[in-house]
This record gives sequence, structure tokens and C-alpha cells, in this order.
Amino acid sequence: VDPRIARDTVKTVAEAKALWWAVDRPNLFIKIPATAEGVPAIAQTLARGISVNVTLIFSLERYGEVIDAYMAGLEAADAAGHDISAIASVASFFVSRVDTEVDGRLEKVGSADALALRGRAAIENARLAYELFEQRSATSRWEALKGRGGRPQRPLWASTSTKNPAYKDTMYVTDLVATGTVNTMPEPTLHAI
Repeated sequence: VDPRIARDTVKTVAEAKALWWAVDRPNLFIKIPATAEGVPAIAQTLARGISVNVTLIFSLERYGEVIDAYMAGLEAADAAGHDISAIASVASFFVSRVDTEVDGRLEKVGSADALALRGRAAIENARLAYELFEQRSATSRWEALKGRGGRPQRPLWASTSTKNPAYKDTMYVTDLVATGTVNTMPEPTLHAI
């Protein structure tokens, strides 16, 4: 959806519906940012049987809200008579940008201990996100949805090219290989793999 409406739930849902109708392809994912206003828009869009790529997730707290919105959307879609096996979603968790931010803060601290932590926050943050995905996938709520045909909302590792030339260009790929995930790496990273 248009990023200028990312803070407006009603307009986001309306645009998602319009895009879904205009493109009219079953493999379309409507990209909705994980803003506070985007979270209910995600649930409402999914409830209409529309697949969603939730984008711009950085924190574990927001990711938990996104997972809940996905399940709520599937529950509402099921109650409305939609075939939930036809609804798909990914949760785009941004990786390298976390290191860019944290590394800058560590460099301001400047101590040897702080500098030794550069390049580690992003992968650890993503691993914690995957752990949350596994925990929520083991709940009775998810099992009920799965039993009705629900497909898992796969974690998608986004922003996986390294921004720091000192880092191995594949670190955000090889260190995050996990069952059920997606990685949207740029072409140079793909060739490096």
C-alpha cells in the first residue's frame, strides 16, 4: 500500500482491497507496514481473504503483535467462510539495518567491549524472532487454525545484504537458515552464496 497512509488503518485496508481487486491474482501479497495502525489493518485485510506481506518489522514486541494479527485475521476469515488454506502471509523482519543502528551506537561508546559487539545484534534479534515464531506455532490457537487449513506466516529475512564492507557478505543469509523461513537477498548476495 502507499506508505503515506501507513498511519491510517481504514485507508490501508481500503487500498489493500482495491489492489487485490485490481491485480486479481491468487499469488499476490499486499505489502502492509507493521506500524501500530498497520497491525489492525493486517488482521482486517487477512479477514477478507487477502494475502499479506507484513513489512518493516524490527522489534520482537511488534513481531508478536503481527503474529497475533495474522491469527486473528485467519480466524475472522474462517468465520466469514473464506478458504484459509488459500491465504498466505510473510512477516518481513529487517536484519542488517539493525546492525547499522546498533553498530553506530556501539562506536559512540567506543570501548573495546562495545566495539567487539558490532555486527552481532541483527542476527541475534532475528534468532529471537524465529524463537518467537516457533513458540507461537506451538500454541493451541495455531494448531486449531492449522487444522482448518491455515498456512504458517513465514518469517522473511529482509535487508540481508551487509552494509558494512568489513562483514562477510553472506552473514545475514548463512547465519539465518532455518526451516520455514524466506530470505529476500539481493542478487550479489545470492551469487556469493
